[in-house]
Amino acid sequence: MPRRKPVPLWTIVRKEIIANLLSYKFFIVILLTTLLLFTSFFVLYKDYKGRLADYELVRAKPGEPIAVLPPNPLSIFAKGLDEAMTRSFEVSRIGIAVFAGQKSGNIIFAYFPTPDFVYIVKVVLSLVALLFGFDQISREKESGVLRLMLSNSVSRAKILAGKWLGNFLSLSVPFLLVTLLGFALINLDPGVSFPASSIGRFFLLVLTALIYIALFLSLGIFVSALTRRAASSLVILLLIWTVSVFVVPNLGTLVSRQMVDVPSVKSLSEKQDQVWTREVLELIMESRAKNGRGTGDIAKNHFDAINRELNQMEEDYRNKFDRLVRLSKNINRLSPAASFVYASTELAGTGIGEESRLKENVLRYKDSVLPNLERGEKQAAAFAYRYRSVGQVLAQGGLFDLTWLVFFNILFFALGYVAFVRYDVR
Repeated sequence: MPRRKPVPLWTIVRKEIIANLLSYKFFIVILLTTLLLFTSFFVLYKDYKGRLADYELVRAKPGEPIAVLPPNPLSIFAKGLDEAMTRSFEVSRIGIAVFAGQKSGNIIFAYFPTPDFVYIVKVVLSLVALLFGFDQISREKESGVLRLMLSNSVSRAKILAGKWLGNFLSLSVPFLLVTLLGFALINLDPGVSFPASSIGRFFLLVLTALIYIALFLSLGIFVSALTRRAASSLVILLLIWTVSVFVVPNLGTLVSRQMVDVPSVKSLSEKQDQVWTREVLELIMESRAKNGRGTGDIAKNHFDAINRELNQMEEDYRNKFDRLVRLSKNINRLSPAASFVYASTELAGTGIGEESRLKENVLRYKDSVLPNLERGEKQAAAFAYRYRSVGQVLAQGGLFDLTWLVFFNILFFALGYVAFVRYDVR
């Protein structure tokens, strides 16, 4: 009896792609994803243009001790904390006054999460990836196709790899085409300028999204290899998706707040007001006691005391807040959705780490211009800020989040392989 010819991997990949192309589910999902992505690009593009117009109104004039950044063009794709980073920080002898610099004109953003590229990938594309993978094993077991495939000269490892690759290409190719087309259309506007570094960051952002999508596809195939019915795997995966995308990130923040005591902004502001009231009263009493002699030196001493105490209070608050953020991020990283958001926003320059670095730069700017203000000089050096390089972002946590996503990918695929090897196709 002649020996059967081995089935090439590409044959299985092609089978999966053709099956998806012939499925109504594929076209519904792709159409919905395309509509959501283009809507997101349009809404966030208009939001960016409005905030850029606001920046032209509030930007610091030459010599003004004001630190304010223009909106980040990558916030069109990963809004993150860009609104907080583009606030106006006005430096004076009494401290730093923070004003809303470029607020979004879309009131919907105040009630619902910003529908940017990162949010759509985190929520919608992860669910779509599960829908592509949830029935890859269990459905074909029910229909008998899986038993027929294994009757040929093909290994289970090749079947699993072909299914994963075929479905990943079916999902990622349309996603890439829509995303790159949207990016190209936005670039046609001369008012939206993407530096060369931002273009590189954008492609890293898309790569991170693909890793995240692949993770949920691997998870879907893994659960499908554990169940005997497609309906059962769908229910299990919906539960896992809900917990990992919505529950764990919010739960981690709540748990960390119970473990790290951070005063509210209101209580910090009240303590700062108390310091001002105390020092001003002492200044008045000392001036009266000396009949107005040496008032300038007395006032300077009190202003120095106020600045020292306020700086200490702000430093204590920042240290506690940083501990809260670190603990919250570590707990939230139990969910791949949180790691995806952290990696994406940091790569875009709108993440927690970038905002913290900006605040540190604003404080250093205050310390540099304060002596001039105390001498009564009206001119101050302009505030300059450079976003961290991609290398710095990766070294300061971004690489960990990307590695964590890759680890989840490998883990779910390996578990899926183990489950499939033991799977009874009868």
